Formats: sequence, structure tokens, C-alpha cells
Amino acid sequence: MQELTLRQVQETMLETQEDKSLREMYVHKSPCAEDEVGAVFFAVAGTPPRGYAMFLPDGKDGGVGTLHVFDRLGLKRKILHCKLVDLASCKENDIWSPQVAAPVIEA
Repeated sequence: MQELTLRQVQETMLETQEDKSLREMYVHKSPCAEDEVGAVFFAVAGTPPRGYAMFLPDGKDGGVGTLHVFDRLGLKRKILHCKLVDLASCKENDIWSPQVAAPVIEA
């Protein structure tokens, strides 16, 4: 099982696109019983949209499961058993931005 960041999820979604530049990605978590995370839907912003993915958690952890990746037409391209290491950083309905924070310069 591999570990993926949200950036790597988007890179996987953009593999078949001519334009592979990172952009905003919409993250929608569906709540389940007892406040557990259910399915998570990812959509890469763009006109037309650049791709979609659905993450289905295996158990109570919420970070381990199966990532199903679809192209912009909705055709399934890839299935990965993985752990999303930074999924908890997103709220129920959130926008992930690829912007990297400015490096801290120590004096």
C-alpha cells in the first residue's frame, strides 16, 4: 500500500491531460455514521473539468482505502489501494490549493 498526499492525488488525476499544471481541487467528504468519513469526491478545477476521483475508506481510520481515478469524461483510469496522509487537513466541503507557502527564512 502506498501513501499519497493530496498533491499526488491531483497529479494522478492529471496524468492523461495535456495540461498537467496543478490547480485548485474541490474536496467533498460524505459523513457516515458515528462521525466517520465516508466516500470522498475530488474534482480538479478547469474548463472543462480536468478529472475526478473517489476515495472509499476501508475502515474507521478514514485515511486508508481505495482511490478510483476517472478522466474528464468519467471513464475509470486507475484504482489504487492507498493511504491519504493529509486528508484530515480538509474540511467536509473544501478547496485544496496547490500554492506552496513561502519558505521561512531564518536570520
